[in-house]
Amino acid sequence: VVSHELASGAALVPEVGAMYGENAVSETALVRRCFEQLPPDGIAMTDSGFGIFHVAYEARQTGHKFLCRMTKARFHSLRKKATLQSEGENWKSYSHTWRPSAKERKTHPDLPPDAVLEVRLHEIVIHDELTLSLVTDLRDDEDTALAMAEAYKQRYDVEIDIRNLKEVLNLETIRAKSLDTFQKELLMSVVAYNLVTQFRRQAAELAKLPPRRLSFKRVCTTFGTFLLRP
Repeated sequence: VVSHELASGAALVPEVGAMYGENAVSETALVRRCFEQLPPDGIAMTDSGFGIFHVAYEARQTGHKFLCRMTKARFHSLRKKATLQSEGENWKSYSHTWRPSAKERKTHPDLPPDAVLEVRLHEIVIHDELTLSLVTDLRDDEDTALAMAEAYKQRYDVEIDIRNLKEVLNLETIRAKSLDTFQKELLMSVVAYNLVTQFRRQAAELAKLPPRRLSFKRVCTTFGTFLLRP
C-alpha cells in the first residue's frame, strides 16, 4: 500500500504484507500503518478500493480527515439511508450517519460497538459514462460537491507517481529472494525516488512552476547525468 503527497509527489514508506499463505493480509488491513505516517491533521484521499467504513474510521482514529471515492454499489447502499441536503444541475449532496455493516464487523472485529462517522455523500456526474461517488467528513463553507470533485481530481496524479516508482526506478522487478533483501531494495528505491522528487521541487521553485509541471523521468535523468558524475 503506497501513499504520496499530492502537491509534490513525495512518497511515504510503502506498507507491505504477505499476499498468499496463512499470514496473508489485505490492502485495507495495512492502511492504518500508512495513516500513522501521515503528517498531523492531514487529509487522507483514497480510491474506490479503500472507500469503506473501516478505512475511513482508521483515518479518523489516527487524527486525519478523509475524502474517499466509493464503488457505485457501496455508495448507493449508503445513499438509500442518507438525507438529501442540496443539489445542482449535475450533483447531489447528502448527510449520513455511517455505521459499519454486519459484514464489515465480521471482517474487522476490532471495530468498537459504538463506531460511527458523521459524513457527507457527494454524487457528481462528470459525463454520461462517469459519475463520481465520494464520502467525506470535511465540513466547512467550501465543502460542496463540486469542490470535493475538483480536489479529488488530483488523485490521478498518484497513479503517475506509482508508475514513476515502478517503471522509471524499476521497482516492479525486485529480484530479492529474502525478506531482508527485499526490504532493503524497496527502501533504497523510495529514498532515490524522494531524492529526485525533492530536487524537482527545488527546481520548480526556481522556475516558479508547480513541481508536477516538471517531468519526473527527465529530472531523474538530469540528476543522474550531471549531478552524480564523478
